[in-house]
Amino acid sequence: MGAIVLPVSVDAAGGDSVRVTTNRLDLVFSLDGASPVVWRACHPSCAQADMASGTSVRFTGDDDPPQPRLYFRGPGQPVDLQRLRFTADRTEDARVRIVTFESDLPVEGVRISKAFEISREDYEVVLTVRLLGPNATAFAAGRRLELELGAGRRLFPAPAAGFAAMLDRVSRVVVAGGVARTVGDDRRDPMPLRAGDWVGFHSRFWALVLHSDGASAVERGPGASVVLSPAHEPERLSWRYTFYSGPLENRALTHASPELERMLFSGLWSWLRALSFALLFLLRGLTAVVGHPGVAIVALALSVKLLLLPLTTVAERLQEQVNATQARLQPGIDAIKAAHRGEERARRTLAVYRAEGVHPLYTLKSLLGVLIQLPVFIAVFDMLAEDFDLHRVSFLWIPDLSRPDELLRLPMCVPFFGCHLNLLPFLMSGISLAALWRFRSRVLTPTLARRQRRNLAAMTLLFFLLFYTFPAGMVLYWTSTNAVQLARQELEGLSRRARARSRR
Repeated sequence: MGAIVLPVSVDAAGGDSVRVTTNRLDLVFSLDGASPVVWRACHPSCAQADMASGTSVRFTGDDDPPQPRLYFRGPGQPVDLQRLRFTADRTEDARVRIVTFESDLPVEGVRISKAFEISREDYEVVLTVRLLGPNATAFAAGRRLELELGAGRRLFPAPAAGFAAMLDRVSRVVVAGGVARTVGDDRRDPMPLRAGDWVGFHSRFWALVLHSDGASAVERGPGASVVLSPAHEPERLSWRYTFYSGPLENRALTHASPELERMLFSGLWSWLRALSFALLFLLRGLTAVVGHPGVAIVALALSVKLLLLPLTTVAERLQEQVNATQARLQPGIDAIKAAHRGEERARRTLAVYRAEGVHPLYTLKSLLGVLIQLPVFIAVFDMLAEDFDLHRVSFLWIPDLSRPDELLRLPMCVPFFGCHLNLLPFLMSGISLAALWRFRSRVLTPTLARRQRRNLAAMTLLFFLLFYTFPAGMVLYWTSTNAVQLARQELEGLSRRARARSRR
């Protein structure tokens, strides 16, 4: 389809700005500087976000400075393009909408052009900068074009209470060489980038990143910003940058660039990332079957429990062996503790272990069963923490599965626990305690059984503190896992009692 040229004057654009709206992006450009003063991304569309059936974020807006800012640095004072007044023309075709801005530089015979190509259906924006005029080559000699990109205030989430603060943060990120890594605030030296390497910001659910069409270097800029400097090429008169401004969602990231998928679960080892993606695929399939992500999380807990049943059986057998050994050794060890102290107690205790043919660290055998299941727990919780499909999705009394369930607002904020009463952590702990008190060991003595219950009750309290401010989706999964464990335990108890009655 041929491009349709639509000139935009200052008056036609609404005074001093030009607005371009597509299915998923909404940008407002100021003619002073020709940079977006509002940059909004929406999912699944801006129309749905405006009707509160979708979600959106502003990468730039309100009191944020325009993004990105461009400077020519070299001999003399830097030329800040934000200080220039531009004219604008719009064109569009079936794939993109284009706004082209032009202005004279404060150098005779040099003109600057900034063209923004905004994807109609996706989250990509392409910026092309060109120097025009008879003196453009002389002006470019000895100068470099710097692009400064900052993170808008709306990208930063509200401060989170408790351990949830580990999840809600905005990070500088570089995606290069098949790896996504965070750039810390303490880094000062420029980092070299190849053509196609991405740099920018991401929060838990959104990302604003870009790459240049040539080699460049990135360094930490003032405040929450990064500065990208292309490699100096004296004859270069044009520069091209591709932005991705959208959700941290697998399909959207892959469509923009397969490399961007590296930002998902980037804190995990490669094999754990693969496990998280497999669990995400399973959750997507379950959501398609049951129709709602909340119900799918419950189904995921049941599915993982069934898939881990062989490992769970091994873990339970190891624990039962430890319990039997402990029940056999404990009377002798208790007698030694009552009669001896210090070195003599330790010597006699070791003698008991040798006599029974037991290693002093035999209790670690029970940890082996937990360790073989631990990677699955890590992968599923990382997946649930970063799953964009849970963002602002309600379930039962929970307004947002990506946030704590916040049943009631407290009359005052409590340090660590926040300002709301979260019900799910109480349900999770209650089910866990019910499973604990209903458990009956066939080998432990009453004294050892009480001691084990105390230890597990303390662990339940620790889990309550850890999970209290975590996203509801994660707590719902663990609550469902505990409920499945309690149901399995009760069914096994009924089966044992039925077999005992049949033998009479």
